[in-house]
Amino acid sequence: MSFMKRLFFSTFLLFSVPLFAQDPVAPDSLLSKPFQWSVGEELFYRVKYTFFTVGKLHFQVLKEDTIRGRKVYHCKMHMEDSGRIPFLDIDDSYDSFIDAEEVYTHRFWAYEKQSDHYLFTYYDFNYEENKIEMVMEKLFENDTLRVLDSTAVLDRRVQDGLSLLFYARANAFKAYRSDTPVFAFNDYQETYINFSGREEEVEVTNQDTDGWYLDGKMKFVGIAGLKEGFRGWFSRDPQRVPLHAHMKAIVGSVKLYLEDWKAWQGGDYLLK
Repeated sequence: MSFMKRLFFSTFLLFSVPLFAQDPVAPDSLLSKPFQWSVGEELFYRVKYTFFTVGKLHFQVLKEDTIRGRKVYHCKMHMEDSGRIPFLDIDDSYDSFIDAEEVYTHRFWAYEKQSDHYLFTYYDFNYEENKIEMVMEKLFENDTLRVLDSTAVLDRRVQDGLSLLFYARANAFKAYRSDTPVFAFNDYQETYINFSGREEEVEVTNQDTDGWYLDGKMKFVGIAGLKEGFRGWFSRDPQRVPLHAHMKAIVGSVKLYLEDWKAWQGGDYLLK
């Protein structure tokens, strides 16, 4: 995977910050407002690396489903380059089946474009049998090569790269510090996150609004050298849409900007 592509994916991973902790604290007036899932919701983001727009992200909540008796939401993220950088060729998608009530991952798969094939990754998180089924395949135009078919021990609830975003949204208004298990790159990773419970002003589509603020640090060196601090802001309505994020890398800074949306009631209000 090229440097810029790794950087692009790491931006997505950091934007989807996790939370999984005990005793969260939130204002009483907001505890009565649970996270609002919205089938048909779509969120569109512009990704900037230093001064350059390198691509865009598209998030969707596709439908309700059921896995092993648990109600889940099938969510999807598509990532592509801007077409303005000759050596950057990205056309990747990520699907996650996320628990509707407690917002952790049940199933995840990804299709990532490589130079001459797509890399398919599949994780099935079987909490009843305490195992993760892992499959990786290289999908060529006329052939499929399986490169991984294995299992790992599953002894806790975990997040994947996409479910992190929705778990963060569900709890962004709370105030607590946390570490969370994240299953990524075929292994467990840890990330520290500080949910401040504090509102800060942030600009969205050239308008100022207030968003729930959080910050944190990665406890491992991510791909493309992304590490250390990151910050993010989430909308104050029950959908708690990610509004803006930026983080540090060893070669500069990365920022995400919300540009457009569908089926976000808070966004309709913002435009009035």
